[in-house]
Amino acid sequence: MTTYPTLLSPQEKDLIQKEFSHISSTFFNTAYFGPSPYRAKQKLQNALFKELDPSFFQYHSWTNIADRMRKKLSLLIGLPEDNISLGSSSGDTVSHLAHFFPLKKEDRVCALQGDYPSLILPWMVAKEKREFDFTLLPGVHQAIDGDWLAKNLPTPTRIFCISYVQFDSGRKINLKSVIEYCKKENIFLVVDVTQGLGGLSLPPEAKEIDMMVCSVYKWMLGPYGESFAYYSPKALQILPRATGNWLASKNSRDVRNLIDYTTEMLPGARKFDRGQAPNMLTNACLDASIEVLSELTLAKIEVYNQNLKNYFLDHYPKNKFELITPNDRNFQGNILSLRGIHTDPVTLEDELKHNNIDVSVREGKLRLSFHLFNTVEQVNQLIRSLDI
Repeated sequence: MTTYPTLLSPQEKDLIQKEFSHISSTFFNTAYFGPSPYRAKQKLQNALFKELDPSFFQYHSWTNIADRMRKKLSLLIGLPEDNISLGSSSGDTVSHLAHFFPLKKEDRVCALQGDYPSLILPWMVAKEKREFDFTLLPGVHQAIDGDWLAKNLPTPTRIFCISYVQFDSGRKINLKSVIEYCKKENIFLVVDVTQGLGGLSLPPEAKEIDMMVCSVYKWMLGPYGESFAYYSPKALQILPRATGNWLASKNSRDVRNLIDYTTEMLPGARKFDRGQAPNMLTNACLDASIEVLSELTLAKIEVYNQNLKNYFLDHYPKNKFELITPNDRNFQGNILSLRGIHTDPVTLEDELKHNNIDVSVREGKLRLSFHLFNTVEQVNQLIRSLDI
């Protein structure tokens, strides 16, 4: 009852212990902010050394950082590196789409009422300057799949935006089915995987998503202020660039040609990179998290996290808490949302803090996040603390 799920090898357990033993609390709050692995400290120190003394720092040593991150992300998630851009936030990436995707007055963009603001606010702002129909649909806490879209998505819809996992309830969509429906109906699909990827893997069909965005400071265990996006070949063809980022210029590869001005860009999604994408410090931190996730593999992490979550669901005091997350485990991510039946949320939060357990308490609900550094022993501690 108090051992790890048997999925992990002794070497993998040692790796996790080495990388995350610095966490001072019993941490079930990755949906809020994920901890970086310990190796990020050394990588950041090395990068900071170059910041403090850039003597003889070769041009290609730092300008190629973005492409090195692109390649590592590609190997981790199984999507082509040329189709990956590096950004600052999911909201910024969606904002570019909202302002520059070719839309007509009669075109409809749909999202779900209650989804995360980074998928909603960019369209609201864009509507202040552009004419198109933006519709918020009810049903954010329902089981979303292709059949649900067929019944609820207005016809015609040009763009549909949705989170892979809902930030407050932990409800996961049937991504494969949603992708298939949108492809069949020629709907441009935008998926925010911030609350899933890193704790969950992606199905092979993910390459059919038109635009996938991810802020890395949660389940990817990366730094705040970094994100990435995947663009399908269709998206790369449709969506124009909107900045003159010099590092994305074809002539940026050779420092001797910088003033040979050209608007021709480097291939693929690099034209969508944020300015100064090779930031040495934040990319050093991201590099560390990608390494750890890659060494363990997303597929193994997903199974491990699901084992922890299911263990909790089998043992938590059901007479004291109502499960807000869908009961159907096929629609559950790594996040669980509970509401105390008789427990005041302030009292609950104080009790958990007293037991050094870090969680999110939002709108009277308890949000729990299960990730690779958590153990069954910690889950048992959480269950005992909830049984008050």
